[in-house]
Amino acid sequence: MRIHFRIAEAQLRQRPRRSLVALSSVTVGTGMLIVTLSLTAGLSEDFLEKTIQTSAHMEVLPRLAENRAETIKGRDELVALARHRVPEEKQTVRPLPKILALARRLPGVVVATPAVEAQAVLFYGTTRQPALLSGVVPWEEARVTILPRRVVAGQWQDLERNRDGVVLGSGLAKNLGVQVGSPVRAQGSQGTVVALRVVAVVQTGLASVDKFLALVNLDRAQALMGLTSDQATKVRIRLKDPWAAASLARQAETLLGYQCVSWQERAAAQIDSFDRQNLITRVLVFFTMLVAAFGVANVLVQIVSEKRRDIAILRAVGFDSADIALIYLIQGSLLGLLGAALGWGLGALLIRVVAAIPVNFGEAALLQNENLRMAEHPWFYLVALLLALVVCTIGAAQPARAAARLLPTAILRGER
Repeated sequence: MRIHFRIAEAQLRQRPRRSLVALSSVTVGTGMLIVTLSLTAGLSEDFLEKTIQTSAHMEVLPRLAENRAETIKGRDELVALARHRVPEEKQTVRPLPKILALARRLPGVVVATPAVEAQAVLFYGTTRQPALLSGVVPWEEARVTILPRRVVAGQWQDLERNRDGVVLGSGLAKNLGVQVGSPVRAQGSQGTVVALRVVAVVQTGLASVDKFLALVNLDRAQALMGLTSDQATKVRIRLKDPWAAASLARQAETLLGYQCVSWQERAAAQIDSFDRQNLITRVLVFFTMLVAAFGVANVLVQIVSEKRRDIAILRAVGFDSADIALIYLIQGSLLGLLGAALGWGLGALLIRVVAAIPVNFGEAALLQNENLRMAEHPWFYLVALLLALVVCTIGAAQPARAAARLLPTAILRGER
């Protein structure tokens, strides 16, 4: 095997320009693959991280769980009787003390807190903007989300001290044209109007939050919606392990009797969109690696054509067709291995260059960042190495097969 490597390396060295062209194509393909994996994974991780940090891991909604049914066992059959649902004027979770006590008994629950959420319109002078008004308990909200640590103007504590305070998302504050201390009015769907004063502005980086968020004290939201103190439109829960939310939601529905939704269910559409986008991008970059394989195949075809007499001599001294094929497969693998090694360096460099480039995708973008979030994991480099070796070896298969089929006697006689 050692002699095979020495022959393969010698033939590549004898054609430095062609070998360099093939090596460059593998290097560029490997580097682009690493950068693409970094970019797509980074955007997905950025979205998931911000979603987990800025929203509850699980929510109890004011709808009866689908599994609430009564069964009567007869002689020969099991009859299920669905509970008749009487429409209510207001869909609420109640009574709050009982629901909160039960929710806090669930495994892995860090905090469970009530919230009143409603569509509202905020007025500032002649300017008005739609908002998702959320009534929360300020000191408990600090344990549910990271919003208190995303304040860019004012102070979160002022929401606790000021009963009429409101915390706005940065996009909503900009569209309204307000600053900390500005008076605003909120009008609910029932026409009730409450006077508020901006005490803080938060910026999460999620456009869906920053453009519509309006946080007020729980009692103010209850007054706006006409609810009593033991009613809320949802109960928000934070877990020790956010990834356990989907399975815990089913357990919570059985215990509480209300529908429970995990953060994965709420963000399912966005997560699916990211997955499809990542798949399409990675497939396109994979074709870059295929182009590199064609480059390797082209170089090896030319080497086989120029080394016909050398191949004949090798066959004459005892190398069989499998040995000849192995030499050219080794050449393809060497180009893949060296190209992947250089591509590692190129990919690592490009990751840092791209991460330093300022970006602005506009207000319509889902994620609002000053720079692209680039992930970097060891498996990026491992995948790039394996893919480079595989495609280059496959690219070398046809030239190796052609070299193995050459007839040494015909070549030495000058017949071929």
